[in-house]
Amino acid sequence: MWSAVSEYPLDDLPRLLMATHPTPQENATMTTTLARPAVPADADELLRLRVTALDGAQLTDDWRSTFRDDMRERLGADPSLLAYVVPADAHTLASCAIGIVYRGYRGPTHPSGLWGRIHTVSTDPAHRRRGHARAVTDALIEALKAAGCTLIELRATEAGAPLYRSLGFDPLDGFMTLRPGPEGWAR
Repeated sequence: MWSAVSEYPLDDLPRLLMATHPTPQENATMTTTLARPAVPADADELLRLRVTALDGAQLTDDWRSTFRDDMRERLGADPSLLAYVVPADAHTLASCAIGIVYRGYRGPTHPSGLWGRIHTVSTDPAHRRRGHARAVTDALIEALKAAGCTLIELRATEAGAPLYRSLGFDPLDGFMTLRPGPEGWAR
């Protein structure tokens, strides 16, 4: 599976990033978790982990197939879609982080006009507390920075907030969204 990385070159983005971190069980011992770029063959596992992250949301078969097909089509081909994974074994993933590079407007504190959004960080429950979420998030942050992003944002769950704070993310008050409901746009 590792050889698949070379089949989907990301040109100017890191091909393989390592994150070193202490595990909760081994305060004095360092371990290394290897994160690699996701490839189209990971689409089914990315879907499984994405569903895990949504924790009970009612998802239709159409939503599932659309997500999986989008991952298959864009991973390694669309430089605005970045995803990193930690494999559990040859067929399953332990963890993933998925992000998007967006183009906005340029400004003094935002010279490139590019910003990144981390949409998903998910670890299979059987593989938690081993540093995998940190490894994939670190790798994704570095890839977003290498892609020219001068701002990276995410929406943190209560469980994920300590990790993101330890990586340097700060809360930003006032963030709001406007989305259509089941009946369409409310206004």
